Amino acid sequence: MLADVSLDALPRHYDAFGLLFGVRNYAGFEPVAPGRGLPENASADLLGLQLADSDHGHTWVAWTQLACIDWRARAPRVDDRIHEYKLTSEGPLFNGKAGHHGRAWRAVAGEHADPRGSSYPEGTEWRAAGRMWRVERLSHGDVLRTDPQLRALLDTMRDLAEQNGDDNVRLVVWFDS
Repeated sequence: MLADVSLDALPRHYDAFGLLFGVRNYAGFEPVAPGRGLPENASADLLGLQLADSDHGHTWVAWTQLACIDWRARAPRVDDRIHEYKLTSEGPLFNGKAGHHGRAWRAVAGEHADPRGSSYPEGTEWRAAGRMWRVERLSHGDVLRTDPQLRALLDTMRDLAEQNGDDNVRLVVWFDS
């Protein structure tokens, strides 16, 4: 049985790509299903798709593997992206993460500071102008907390597995960048 679940609603969530498939793995996760290519027993519908020349990283993951993920486990190293917070009276408010943080971060970290979080010990912080930049290590669960669409996709896969058997549900993906 082939169930076509639209992934159009899924954002470009690099932490999920890194955890599941090892693509854009800035968080340093040990990927669950990297670089497998298309499944040997892929459906004719899948094999008949016209993929673009720029498509790459074809891989797949079975529900049985997704169901075994320890969502409390942490990445083996800190995130390459330094996490940025706005400092509020209620405490730090997450603002985002990136490899480069502009002038405000450079003013406090130093003009020649390395913008990769993995260059610093976990917990390293810089504070200036009502903001904080922090070097952090992600857990697998952080991926789900920041991506409700991924959680919905996994819920759909779990429901399909309950109907069709755990070994009969898989997610096939490829990337276009």
